[in-house]
Amino acid sequence: MGLGAEGWALLLVPTILGFLVMVLYGYWDKITGKEYYVDADILAYDEDLIEELKKEGKA
Repeated sequence: MGLGAEGWALLLVPTILGFLVMVLYGYWDKITGKEYYVDADILAYDEDLIEELKKEGKA
């Protein structure tokens, strides 16, 4: 007794969507063309902060 079409859809659709979200997240910086800065406290697209950190030599 195998799975019907609804069973396969219930398994495959969320799996495929999850995979696509992971790929999108992984390539988001290349897709948007924006540079981002990450440290222990922040994860942000903050252009002013990035420029400030570049001037201080931290980024």
